[in-house]
Amino acid sequence: MIKRNLGAFILAFAVSVSVAQNPTIPLYVGTYTSPNGSQGIYEFAFDPKTGDAQLIGETKSSNPSFIAKRGVLLLATNEMTDGSQTLSAFRIGDKQLSLINALPTGGSAPCHVVMDQGGKYAVVSNYLGGALDLYALAADGSLREKTDTKLYQGSSVNKNRQEASHIHSAFFGKDSLLYVSDLGADKIYMLAVVQGDRGYTFQEKGEITVPAGSGPRHLAFHPNGKLLYSLSELTADIHVFEKKKDTWSLVQTISMNAPGFAGKNGAADIKLSQDGKFLYATDRVDANTIATFAVNRKGKLTQKQVISVMGKGPRNFNFSPDERFILVGNQLTDEIVVFARDAKKGLLTDSGKRIKASKPVCILF
Repeated sequence: MIKRNLGAFILAFAVSVSVAQNPTIPLYVGTYTSPNGSQGIYEFAFDPKTGDAQLIGETKSSNPSFIAKRGVLLLATNEMTDGSQTLSAFRIGDKQLSLINALPTGGSAPCHVVMDQGGKYAVVSNYLGGALDLYALAADGSLREKTDTKLYQGSSVNKNRQEASHIHSAFFGKDSLLYVSDLGADKIYMLAVVQGDRGYTFQEKGEITVPAGSGPRHLAFHPNGKLLYSLSELTADIHVFEKKKDTWSLVQTISMNAPGFAGKNGAADIKLSQDGKFLYATDRVDANTIATFAVNRKGKLTQKQVISVMGKGPRNFNFSPDERFILVGNQLTDEIVVFARDAKKGLLTDSGKRIKASKPVCILF
């Protein structure tokens, strides 16, 4: 009996040690919802050592196509076009997300949200209507009020896609300014958020012009704050801008496609590794690839690898916290593909791990 109990104790101890050595972390996935598909935001338990993931729960929310979080607050843009489009605030709990409140957006098809470092306000990009919205956040994480909306009315040379301003994203630079990509106008606007008598408001600080017909979508900043990488959806080019004094100058344009590619482009997302040595970008439509670039000491890019995403419609992607993996959300094939990443060479290989999710379009740790 003593031996049997001792054996059970040893087994239990071994299991507890194994769990302690391989703790899981929360993984949230924003989606496009449908009656027979996703109902909102997925939460998975992700194992950063193995790349495995287990579904924990699903929170109902209409088309939460982009999500952002800080602490126990998670924000989601409800990308609707029928007048019900909102920004929703959720509290992260032990078992599931709980809705705090929601406020309407100033435009249509809200597709991106970002919070400031202090968690005092949030900025929403609306793909339709040319609207950039600013929301004040309360201490409890709720959306207090919408304090400002900036409306843009631009256009460019691609008459099918650039007939009007399409605000696609807003990211904070190292200078604390907002850099807002307008796909429709081939512009990146620079804005400050200031606090005055009527709350937080936008203040214009300048703009960057990208080559005509490019369609800037998302961007990334080098850790030194003096280099900006803008991904163009319509051409699948990456434009490298360098800041000298207060002026951003275009210093390189490089395609993310493999040599000889002649299909339609739909570049989607771009991110830089924490050490600033490697940059990654996804392309949808005909390519369905993720590209890897090496970043030299001056910030210039050299293409190292272009590989299949093992699916269709690669939208958003993200690094695991330790950057051992890159997770790519394939919207059209209802799956997240987990790639193993070589930190020294930057190259990606298929880990063989897959996470089932209906129309995944935003991945967040």
